[in-house]
Amino acid sequence: MNIYVMNLRRAEDRLKTLRRRFGEAGLSFERIEGVDGRLLEQAELQRRVPADGRWGRLTAGEVGCFLSHRACWRAFLDAGIRHAAIFEDDVFLGENAAAVLGDDGWVPGDADIVKLETTASRVYLDTSPRGMIDGRRVQRLRSSHYCAAGYIVSRDCAERLLRQSETFCEALDDFLFSALSPVFSTSVVYQLSPAVCVQEWGVKGEGRTQDPGTSIEGREVKQRHGLPPARRLKEICSKESRSLMNKSLSMTGQRQRLRVEFR
Repeated sequence: MNIYVMNLRRAEDRLKTLRRRFGEAGLSFERIEGVDGRLLEQAELQRRVPADGRWGRLTAGEVGCFLSHRACWRAFLDAGIRHAAIFEDDVFLGENAAAVLGDDGWVPGDADIVKLETTASRVYLDTSPRGMIDGRRVQRLRSSHYCAAGYIVSRDCAERLLRQSETFCEALDDFLFSALSPVFSTSVVYQLSPAVCVQEWGVKGEGRTQDPGTSIEGREVKQRHGLPPARRLKEICSKESRSLMNKSLSMTGQRQRLRVEFR
């Protein structure tokens, strides 16, 4: 299984740190040059993002982050393999990461995406795991779990993600891991628990990123607008329906709500 890491050209220190972290874990990766959205022409930004999303207009940094993930998906498809692990360049790896990332034999056959990281937020998972790897459970993810700094994607899913994201209006983690996303609702998404990676801010606890100047996503101020009433009502109904389903199945022991640990 190939490992791809997105990294901005100017973020040499991040790359050096990540090579050290992966090397200490006995792993290597292919660097994919990240897209700096702040350098994109306004016409290209408008072409890629033709409308406001759920949280307003995407910032240039968010557009660059999304395009960087797309670049990783394309590189993966060019390699002709079954699965790839995709990382942003601010991740910490957990213990014995090579057992997870060195081979894809443990990935469920029906998996489109396996989320490798955690944000320590409470999520719903199927109680019964589909598999185990190095003492970690592979459980179906049944609710939103934001951030997208580490995940495994299948070849079929990557092809579909590229087709569905020629233009986009949501941030990458919303696109992949929001329960309101069409991608999430039509894909088989698993969560590795305990997670094998976490973003740097999750370890240091000092904000979204330790170095905004070299972050792909950046920290630009986001302009937010209210959703049209019809769309807002539709999303409320969808959230309530999913919440009721998760709570009902939790009462029967089929699902559980928990904070995914990092180990």
